[in-house]
Amino acid sequence: MRVVDPRLPATLRALRDQAGLSLRELAKIAYSSRSHIHDIEQGRRQPPPDLLARIDEALDAGGRLTAMVHTPSTVLDGDQAARLRYARRTGQISPGGIAALADLLAAQRRLDDQVGSGAVLPAAAAQLDIISTLVAEAAGPHRPAFVDVAAQWAQFVGWLHSAVGAAASAEQTWACGLAWTAETGDTDLAATILSFRGWAAEQQGRTGAMITLSQAAQRQPGVHPGQLAYSAGQEARGLAVAGHGPSKVLGVLDRSAEHAARQDERPLPAWNYFHTGEFFLVQRGIAYLYLADAGYDCYADRAVELLATGLAPGRRRPGWSGAHLCDLGDAHAHVGDRSAAEAAYAEAAGVAATTGDERLAERASAGVRALSAPSV
Repeated sequence: MRVVDPRLPATLRALRDQAGLSLRELAKIAYSSRSHIHDIEQGRRQPPPDLLARIDEALDAGGRLTAMVHTPSTVLDGDQAARLRYARRTGQISPGGIAALADLLAAQRRLDDQVGSGAVLPAAAAQLDIISTLVAEAAGPHRPAFVDVAAQWAQFVGWLHSAVGAAASAEQTWACGLAWTAETGDTDLAATILSFRGWAAEQQGRTGAMITLSQAAQRQPGVHPGQLAYSAGQEARGLAVAGHGPSKVLGVLDRSAEHAARQDERPLPAWNYFHTGEFFLVQRGIAYLYLADAGYDCYADRAVELLATGLAPGRRRPGWSGAHLCDLGDAHAHVGDRSAAEAAYAEAAGVAATTGDERLAERASAGVRALSAPSV
């Protein structure tokens, strides 16, 4: 099974236009036919890997197109698929089938980290559709465990939708996940979904919703300290954007740090695997950056320090680091370090090229343009 980023056809057309090549000219260079490449650009045909590599080379795309097609080891093997077919036929889900779906979800998460959400979404959403059908029919003693895994899938697919800008689909998927957590009583996962909805609100500029959803995530009983740390940090960012001063924002950040210090008290839930010390440094750095943007310039240097430490080479994953590299660029720009800002934006643009993330590419470009804009 190959996972094809749905943005590949448009990306191919744009790269061909930039190169000034007609369909016929590109076909000749790539040893293909005009109609074959036209079908790929229209999304009617999946490109064979060897042809895509030749097109990449012909357009001097630096591997951007080949990176948009991935052949992951994230599909069910014959035995696993048979278990799910049996479940659909009988309404009974076995422990082996549940484990197979949990393993597949873990692999999809790792793939998202490496190639970006756009490439993973089509297959993951299709898999969730199958799981949703099974949940509606599942019965027997293993239903609670199965519904719990289904809710984890909904949390993940909701994230993928949100990451590519499909806000309505994200909300619909998360609502389904929350309903399933109500059945299972998994307050850790419920808190994560609420917090993700707060993150989505942040991306959409809905600061009030960002704050209240982050606070709601912290009110869930028995939530893992790592999730409480993230939700409190997100609340602090929202308060800074909403115009609250350092006293209020730093108080919430201190609460976040207290939770983070307790994170090792028990194992992380599988879906919070990215909650590391470096990740929390980045989150705190963003809050300081927002305070600096609000006029409290004394926090800008600290924002640079925290973001640079948290994003040190070797700690970055393409799936999430690109936007934070732009945050680092913004922080460098705030303190007047133009060369460092340009370097951070360039790295973010590289992540965008690898993952095909057009929104990230535009944000990185906007950061570079802002460096040359006249001061007001």
